[in-house]
Formats: sequence, C-alpha cells, structure tokens
Amino acid sequence: MDNVTVNVPAGSGRRGGHDAPKKSKSSLGRAIRNKTTAMVVGLLLLVAILVFGGWSFYNSTMGSSIDSGKYQAVFFSNGQVYFGKLHTLNGGYMKLTDVFYLQTKTADSTKLQDAGTQSNPGVELIKLGSEIHGPTDEMIISKDQILFFENLKTDGTVTKSITKYKEANH
Repeated sequence: MDNVTVNVPAGSGRRGGHDAPKKSKSSLGRAIRNKTTAMVVGLLLLVAILVFGGWSFYNSTMGSSIDSGKYQAVFFSNGQVYFGKLHTLNGGYMKLTDVFYLQTKTADSTKLQDAGTQSNPGVELIKLGSEIHGPTDEMIISKDQILFFENLKTDGTVTKSITKYKEANH
C-alpha cells in the first residue's frame, strides 16, 4: 500500500466547512478601548452641555424677568429686603442702584418722615448713603445671596414713597 500525503487546510475539521477569521487579542482589546473612550468622551460632552445650558438658562431668566422701568424688591438669604433698580452685572453678580430699605422708626427719627410709608407708621423708608460708613448709592450682590426679587407696581406704597422722596430732594 502506498502512502498518500494529503494537505488539509487548518480549521477544515469544523462543521459547515466555513473558516471564520480569528481576531487577535490585541485588536479586540483595542476595539473595546476605543468604544469605552468614545462613550466617556460623549458622556463628558453631554454633562458639559447640560451644565452650560442650565447656567445660561438661570442667567437669562434672572435678567429677563427684571422690568427696568420699575423698582424691584430684592429679598436676601439673610432676611434683609432692599428696594431699587436691579440690573444683571455678570454671571455671578447683580447690581442694585437707587437703593432704599425699611427701618423701624425711633422716637427721634426724622429721616424721610414725610416720604415714609403711610400704611405702617412704625416703619420708614431709608435712602442708602446716609449711614455712618457713607456707602455709595449702589450695591453689588452675589446672585447666591438673592432668594428672589419682585417688580414693584408703580402705584404701590414703596414706589410712591420713593417718588415723594425724589421730588423733595431734587
């Protein structure tokens, strides 16, 4: 009997006779790393877009709600309330000009008595700037310290008192 040598290609013992190319371990690992990197970069971009969008929305709604033709009441996180013209200064700060605040009247108080609030005789409206430390008539306020603000009606007691004060002192 003669010996016959037959060359059989590798992998021909599989069923169906199809030879699937094998990927090397390094190319498979590289593909997984590329997908992971793409997912991380995509997630970081999504977070950055959401943060920027939220920040922009906050800034735009805060500034766009201010009626520049009216006075605003600004309520601070420490319980104080100031009245004046509120403006957006930049991303983190607001500016309040033509500033007034309420103070309990004392027996010897004469400030703004004629222009004080008539609805509460125990409270008077004080113009910022007459205090002992002599501040200018504006406040730069961190947005973080503002709880909320309200646009005041032109026929409200505070706005009328401010108008009276301005007429008497100009």
